[in-house]
Amino acid sequence: MAETRTLRDVIVYNELAGMVGYDQVSQNPVDIQAYTRGRAGWPPAKPDFVVWPGTVAEVSEIVKLANVLKFPVIPYCGGSGGGGMTTPLQDGTVILDTKRLNKVLDIDGTNLTCTAQTGIIGQELEWQLNAQGYTYAHLPQSQYCSGLGGFLASRSAGTLSTKYGKVEDMVLGMEVVLPTGGIMRTQAFPQSAAGPNLNRIFLGSEGMLGVITEATLAVHPMPEVRRNRGFMLPSMHAGFEAIRKVMRRGLRPASVRLSDEEETQRMYRLERTGAQLIMTWDGFEELVDLEERESVRIILEEGGEDLGHEVGERWWDQRYTMCYPTDSGEHSFVNLTLQGKAIGAVWDTAGSFTALEAVHAEMKKAVTRIKGTHFMAHFSHWYKTGGMMYPYIINKEISSPDNIPEMYYRLQRAAISAVLRVPGCTVNHHHGIGYRLGGFMKYEFSEAGHQAYQQIKRALDPNNIMNPGKQGLEWREQ
Repeated sequence: MAETRTLRDVIVYNELAGMVGYDQVSQNPVDIQAYTRGRAGWPPAKPDFVVWPGTVAEVSEIVKLANVLKFPVIPYCGGSGGGGMTTPLQDGTVILDTKRLNKVLDIDGTNLTCTAQTGIIGQELEWQLNAQGYTYAHLPQSQYCSGLGGFLASRSAGTLSTKYGKVEDMVLGMEVVLPTGGIMRTQAFPQSAAGPNLNRIFLGSEGMLGVITEATLAVHPMPEVRRNRGFMLPSMHAGFEAIRKVMRRGLRPASVRLSDEEETQRMYRLERTGAQLIMTWDGFEELVDLEERESVRIILEEGGEDLGHEVGERWWDQRYTMCYPTDSGEHSFVNLTLQGKAIGAVWDTAGSFTALEAVHAEMKKAVTRIKGTHFMAHFSHWYKTGGMMYPYIINKEISSPDNIPEMYYRLQRAAISAVLRVPGCTVNHHHGIGYRLGGFMKYEFSEAGHQAYQQIKRALDPNNIMNPGKQGLEWREQ
């Protein structure tokens, strides 16, 4: 144990150790540094303690202790999020890492459900399901380094969400340790009309309303066939029309990814005009044959050029290289940062088909007014009513590390203000809010709606110990 600083530190450390064991709580500087989140140019935000509970009962006891000693608790799972969701905002913070709650408790092939503890890494859950012939089809880009609890807390979306939905659409029941330490369990019904759906209160709450410790999800038999195919559309607008008509037709491609003209050329190094579209279908072979054939017909009618399966399969095989370098150490972000020092950020949004085209133009215009800024985007996670935009906003005007925070927030204000100017667009689709986007939540919910959310927080968490200060809600020193 590192040298303690105050009597309060001694008390908190030893009380936690008495609950979980001395080897499962730490204030060692190396452990603290591992859980310190921030970006270059920001002062590091450090927790005081890290604790690794091994049972739901231990989670409950830790939360009860936090209410007695009034220290803030931040639930942690994987830690891959980039919005500041797990960043401490005050001294005395305890990081509660759920990584030891990592078991698959049940796979029910008859009823197509899976129950798992939420500390499990996403790919590990998928592997265990695959071994029995199932998938939960939630395959985010971060799946090798992020976990089920984080997916639920941030309402995550995976690569195949156009067919299988976001993670919130998969949830049937949950176990949650409430901010007072009580343990709540919702039953895993297919559907119900017995009052409000309490699961929805905790989905997307980013650890502010409790610790999600277990979830029952809907799963699917592994698809017999999965096909990926590439197309070139004459313009981004033509791509939108093709996708709109595919979705309107009632087809259910598993994944649809449309790049704007800039991303088509820069990311994929295609020396031609137009917008690249990648579409994925999966299921049993006859269904895939039908959906692929009908989708191709619609895309060609919109002026699309069929690039074939090889282009689609190459995208599928390389879809993680943005996050995970290849054996050569090279990955796509090298191209995005334009071979030099740069600050890059993503502020994703979602909206109707017409709103998406408008917000693309509005955001591009807003951020490129800032000297040295480049903008490109792709559109994925589609619905019958619209889809999501994933922009890359890159600025090379970095004279020193000291001006990184100022540039980051200038770009953020420009990007999110553009979103707010387009009716029907959300300030975030699947990356979460944390503290960095918290100031915009009153516009997302309206003033009255945000006040209602604050009242829910106060009712469930009267001592404000659960991840205080995120999503624009009040935070105060304990």
